[in-house]
Amino acid sequence: MNTDQHPVDRVLPKRQMITLGLQHMLVAYIGAIAVPLIVASALKMSPADTTVLISTALFCSGISTVLQTVGVWKFGVRLPILQGVAFSSVGPVIAIGLSPGVGFAGVCGAVIGAGVFTMFAAPLVGRLRRFFPPVVTGCIVTVIGLQLFPVAYQWAGGGENARHFGALPFLCVALFVALIILAVNRFANAFLRNLSVLIGLVAGSVLACALGMGDFGNVANAPWFTMPLPFHFGMPVFSVVPVLTMIVVMIVQMVESMGLFVAIGDIVDKNISEEDAVRGMRANGLASAIAGMFAAFPFIAFMENVGLVILTGVRSRWVVAVSGVLMCVVALVPKIGAVVASTPAAALGGAGIAMFGVVVAAGVQTLSKVDFERNRYNVLIVGFTIATALIPVMAPQVFKQMPEWTQPFVHSGVVLACLVSVVLNAVLNGAHEEDVVPAHSMVRE
Repeated sequence: MNTDQHPVDRVLPKRQMITLGLQHMLVAYIGAIAVPLIVASALKMSPADTTVLISTALFCSGISTVLQTVGVWKFGVRLPILQGVAFSSVGPVIAIGLSPGVGFAGVCGAVIGAGVFTMFAAPLVGRLRRFFPPVVTGCIVTVIGLQLFPVAYQWAGGGENARHFGALPFLCVALFVALIILAVNRFANAFLRNLSVLIGLVAGSVLACALGMGDFGNVANAPWFTMPLPFHFGMPVFSVVPVLTMIVVMIVQMVESMGLFVAIGDIVDKNISEEDAVRGMRANGLASAIAGMFAAFPFIAFMENVGLVILTGVRSRWVVAVSGVLMCVVALVPKIGAVVASTPAAALGGAGIAMFGVVVAAGVQTLSKVDFERNRYNVLIVGFTIATALIPVMAPQVFKQMPEWTQPFVHSGVVLACLVSVVLNAVLNGAHEEDVVPAHSMVRE
């Protein structure tokens, strides 16, 4: 093996690739199916169409992940990034789907049109790369972790629809998973440490099922096989207003993606150039255009998996590429997906607290390398950024009266973190690159 090869580009043994890829897929699966479930419910789709929507979302998530991690020509940032459906697209997708004379065919046309726009606009947005020094990326990584905590707490309490939310058995399962992850990281060998989250999830799921939390009713009803086909809901309809609406969503996602690419690059100790960021955003556009043909949605990097990269220390993009292939396979066999979806929420909560906590720690570690003593402006940048970026999480009603077109911007903590930190840094420090921050010591081989 070439020891000079960057850990991001390293190909691991086959057994490790599959098990680690499975771990990434399990962490991302619930989030991957959440958006199609919400959209299908809002648009009152039939059970058959809902199954199709979930399968296409998973299938296209896998394609998008492989495109970003492996890279093809001028597409793909080539980082360990697992792609999933962007939650910022839910509101616009539902609004377009409910519009008279538009329907879901109009959603598909809007996603295709916005994806094509993103591919051409990526080089322009890529020029913003120099506005993302360590003080900016440190803020972004910290906010990523902080805004995910409510998700982990909801899981730990039993899930959104839990009948006795916060009951002691739920909390015990979450604590058990967290303790298993800690124990594996403390006492196990290197290979098992890389699988600590998967081991914790399996052990927690067994305990949860023993306590009567397992619900496998959907497994029996799920079909064994389905084939995602393009244009299931008819030929795409390209209407001006829906396409422009989705373009606004994609602009927001390009800003968010820029911050994520640079921040994840810092985490895995790989400098992300302007061209790298452009390839990543261009891949998002292509994946979204393909997804529009398959009746899916725009895609963006799943922040949950960033925590998994830090916690396990496995930086190989090929591992995440394998998880993308596994998502495509699960999309073809809905019964397998139903089993994965039956993972008790409390078990996910214990894993989520561990993963999202280390994301915050990684952000703090980046910020610790920033000069706060000789540059008092950096304190203001960090303080104002975090205070503003947590508004959508802690007090979303603050932005309730804002104009409709601003909602995609003000309801994403990461987008707010990007905008506020970049603007403040440019105004206070000037638009120049700071020294590159050393690699995170938390990310180990």
